[in-house]
Amino acid sequence: MNAGIVKESLRNFSEVVSFNYPAVGWYFSSEEIENSFVFKNDKWVCMFMYIKMAMNKGKKIRYSGDSDGACTGPAEFFGFNELEDDGGVFIAETERFKKDLEISKAYTKESAAQIHPPKEKYLYMEKLENIDDSREIEVVNIYPENLTNLTKLVGLSGYDRVANMDNVLTPFASGCQAVFSIPYHEKFQENPKSIIGLSDQLVRNFIPEDMVSFSVPSNRFVEMADNIEGSFLDKNFKNPTGF
Repeated sequence: MNAGIVKESLRNFSEVVSFNYPAVGWYFSSEEIENSFVFKNDKWVCMFMYIKMAMNKGKKIRYSGDSDGACTGPAEFFGFNELEDDGGVFIAETERFKKDLEISKAYTKESAAQIHPPKEKYLYMEKLENIDDSREIEVVNIYPENLTNLTKLVGLSGYDRVANMDNVLTPFASGCQAVFSIPYHEKFQENPKSIIGLSDQLVRNFIPEDMVSFSVPSNRFVEMADNIEGSFLDKNFKNPTGF
């Protein structure tokens, strides 16, 4: 979806939902864009060590298969390199996020099925308002200020849907899965779901206590923004029950 349209949708959201961190957009490019932050391969890092830098300093973060020695998650979950299958050992025995190897292997298999090949050599994450209007945004991450604002987004996710129980997912997932690969996978579905993320315990070490992501494919983001008028979030709506 065109970045200019996505940014206009963000302005519509901002009139009825409060956010405590800037929205982030993701886009592919064949270009090595100047002044982008690139992970170095000489030590392990987590991409979420740098997310505040991207938001506060307006830095782009560039991802590719070349950064797998530093931050393996994005290189694999974003489709640049093959997802490593270690027989479930890391998730089950090192991190202890799964009870046994069989459950851990099932998680890896399910995760691999949701990974799509990148469109270009590079994937960029950038503060949405800074992205050039000509870019094609794939995924949008927004950060609701509190539980009340999160529930507004949950409600709007089901506003135009017949189904009620699975319009929003809170999956067990790494941080990089939650903010990009899972919502990007939803872009290819008939009824894209919204993803609540950053429940990864490792990631919680690197982000503010009140940061929770709400992520959707860009086309669904625009669709939801278009649904605000006439909904329970419409500024002109006076609910007769007084809530």
